[in-house]
Amino acid sequence: MNVVNTGLFGLTGVLVVLVLSVLRSGKNRGVTKREVTLGDLSKLWVKGRKTGELHISEIAPIWRDEKEQGKPERENYVFRNERIAEFFKKHIDQAPWFRNAGLQKDVCYQILLLLEKEGNCSSVVNAADDVEASWDSNTYTLLGKTSLLEHTLNVARATIKLLVGDDARHVIPDTLIAALGHDLGKLPSIKGHLYSLGEHPLAAGRVLAEIASFKQLARKDEISMAIKLHHKRAEGLLGKTLKKADQLARQKELELAVEQLADQEAKDPPSVSHSSAPVPKKSSSTSGSNAAWQAQADIYGADESLVKKKVDAPNLIDISAWFDAQTFMDSLRPYINRVAGRRFMAFSMPDGYVYFQAKAIEEVARKQAEQAGAMDIATMAADDLTMRQVLFTVVYHLRVEHEVIARELIKNQYFGGYFTITTKGGRTMQGYYTPFHAEAFGSIAEMENEKTGLLKNFKSVEPCLDGKE
Repeated sequence: MNVVNTGLFGLTGVLVVLVLSVLRSGKNRGVTKREVTLGDLSKLWVKGRKTGELHISEIAPIWRDEKEQGKPERENYVFRNERIAEFFKKHIDQAPWFRNAGLQKDVCYQILLLLEKEGNCSSVVNAADDVEASWDSNTYTLLGKTSLLEHTLNVARATIKLLVGDDARHVIPDTLIAALGHDLGKLPSIKGHLYSLGEHPLAAGRVLAEIASFKQLARKDEISMAIKLHHKRAEGLLGKTLKKADQLARQKELELAVEQLADQEAKDPPSVSHSSAPVPKKSSSTSGSNAAWQAQADIYGADESLVKKKVDAPNLIDISAWFDAQTFMDSLRPYINRVAGRRFMAFSMPDGYVYFQAKAIEEVARKQAEQAGAMDIATMAADDLTMRQVLFTVVYHLRVEHEVIARELIKNQYFGGYFTITTKGGRTMQGYYTPFHAEAFGSIAEMENEKTGLLKNFKSVEPCLDGKE
C-alpha cells in the first residue's frame, strides 16, 4: 500500500483507501484493484454514479469490515400460516430496518419456516439438565399454555419495541434473528438428540448453524452468544435486549394464563364442600396467583424477581390541591361488588371489611385530580413511580385522618397488602388489596346482597403470612 500525503480535511498524516472498482461495461470484464487517494474518494462521494465511478455506498463495507448484506437471495417469501405471514410482512419484509439487510431477512425466513412446521409444540420443556428444569411445576402449567410459535413471535415483537424505543433500529435485523431463533432447541425434532443433553439455548445455536445464510452473517458469533446467554448474564446490547424481551413476553403470557384460569374458575365454580375437615389455607393447585408468584420468580430469576425484590416505601406528597376524602369515598362506593364480565375491582365480606384493588383507588384519584385541574396526576403513566406515592398518600390520609382503612390488616408503610381468598370449595387465590372498614360505605348487609357470580363463592379472606410485602 502506497502512502500518499493528501492534506485533505486538515489531516497531517496520510490516508490511503483500497477500493474495489467494479467495471460496469461488459459482463466478462473482471475485478481489478486500484489505489485511490482520499481526495479522489471525496469526488466519488459527490459525483456518485453520474460519472460511472464506484459509489461510496458500495465501498462502505470495506472499512466496516463486513460483507455486503443488503441483497435478498429470493424474491418470494411464502408461508402457509397466516399469523407468520402477517408478522413477516409487517415486521420484516416491509419494515424499513430490513431495507438493506437481505441476508438477515433470509435467515429470519428460514427460522420461521422451521417454526411453521413444528412450532405448535409447548413453549416450555423439562430436560433434566436444562436451565428451565429448576422451574416450579406451576410455571410449566401456566406458561405451557403458550405454544413455541406464539412465544417466539411475542419475543420478536418485544425486541422490536425495545430497540425502537432505544433508537437502536440499526441492530433490529441481527437482534430479531436472535429473538426468532432463541428457543429453536425446543423443536420436537431436536429433543431426540441435541436437546436430550439439556440446555435448549445451546441446541438452538446448533440449529441456526445449519442455516446456510446464517453462516454468512458478520455478527453470527454475537447472535449465537446472545442466544446462549439469554437465561443467564447477557452481554452487549443484542444479548441484553433479547433477555429483556424474553422476560417481558413471558410476563404477558403469564398474566394471560392466570386471567384465563380465573375466568374458567368463575365459569365453573367448585361445588360447596360438605366435609367437616378444615379448609387448608394454602393450595397446591395452580388457581389464583399462588402459581403466578412462583412463575414470576422463575421467569426473572432469584436475583431479579419482581416478587422477592425489596421496594422502599413511597414518600408522602402534597395532594391537598385536588384530594377530598368524602368525595373520594363516595366515588369508591360504586366499585364494591360490581362484576364486569368476570372481573371485579372491589368486594365486601360479612366480617365487616371491603377490599379494593389498587387500580380502583388509582382510577378515582385520576378522576378527582382531573376535575380539580391537576393534569399531571390525571395523565400520569400507569408505571410512573410517582403514582405509588399518590396511592400511598391517599391511603395515608384515609387511614390517619378519617380512620376508614383497616390498619390492623396492612402495615403503615404500605398502601395495601397481599391477601389469600378462600372459596367455599376450598380453593385459594391471592391478590393485592387495600382493606377498608365496610361501615364507611353504608350497610354491610346491603353490600352483601349486591354480590353476584364468583363473589358469592368467597368464604374468607386472610392476610398472607409468607413474607410477601
